[in-house]
Amino acid sequence: MFDPALSDGGELAEWLRRVFERTRSENQTDILGLIGSSRRDGDTARLTRAVFENLPGAGLIDLSAYDIAPYDYHYRQSHDDFIEIAQKMAQAKTIVFASPVYWYAMSAQMKLFFDRLTDLTETHKPIGKSLAGKTAFLIATGGSPSAPASFEPPFRETARYFNMNWGGMLYGQKGEARDKGMVKTFASNIAELSVAPYAIQEIA
Repeated sequence: MFDPALSDGGELAEWLRRVFERTRSENQTDILGLIGSSRRDGDTARLTRAVFENLPGAGLIDLSAYDIAPYDYHYRQSHDDFIEIAQKMAQAKTIVFASPVYWYAMSAQMKLFFDRLTDLTETHKPIGKSLAGKTAFLIATGGSPSAPASFEPPFRETARYFNMNWGGMLYGQKGEARDKGMVKTFASNIAELSVAPYAIQEIA
């Protein structure tokens, strides 16, 4: 938890920016996207936003903008931002994970977040149980024409562990022209399961 009283001016300004942006985007959304990438405007973020442009009411969270500590068996990380995001997941109907392929697996940012899902099986079980019945999707990009066979299973099996439905994956090769038809079809699949009346919102 950030303490502005102990901060210099630069850190205080950054803290205020994050608080303002979160407050501005507090409307509940039925479709929630979680982007885990080292680049805010990389291939994965661009593909994800292209999908979400077809989903009025969807909300996007950039995991890199949040303070998420590694999993700790002694729960010393309980005051970071993980539960705030988990609560947004509990309010949504559909969760869309987005990650580039890093060494045949999900990004470090996404893996850190997935490790913390353990909290939802221990200290915050009601949130974990609330995920049952929701649907999870995956958006990914990588250097190969297709995702490694090992890439999708951790997302799919984690969703099933929480009794969520698995909606499938949209994959795009880096540097290749975006297939607008595939993007719209994927967005349509998401929209069929969840409809929200608000404007698209960026949750920092």
